[in-house]
Amino acid sequence: MGKESLLPRKNQSYTIDFKQKVLNAIKKKSLSLGEAYVKFNIPSESVIIGWQKNYQAQGILGLKPNPKGKPKSMTNKRAKKKSSKTLTREEELLLEIESLRCENALLKKFNALVQAEEIKNTKRKP
Repeated sequence: MGKESLLPRKNQSYTIDFKQKVLNAIKKKSLSLGEAYVKFNIPSESVIIGWQKNYQAQGILGLKPNPKGKPKSMTNKRAKKKSSKTLTREEELLLEIESLRCENALLKKFNALVQAEEIKNTKRKP
């Protein structure tokens, strides 16, 4: 492969056709894993071994590339379902009280953090 073989390789994804071509070449031409990964410019023999195991276990679907990273759509667990019923006046007031209590608690915590920061800054200045 020349100079290209010495360059670092990034994570590369291979198509199903390419993987099948490599596996067929190993089988039909009696290539060793070392010869195959050099010929097809694959980072290591272990990549081909993984393809072989997946192909034997699941067939052609085992060669399908796996998605990487976290899922694209994340569901919001805190989302509340809105009921089609209208709320009574009492229920509306209870929801408002709950909201105001949360807001009050948040403001108290923020105030405590600001005071702690001020105390910390006054201790450093002398």
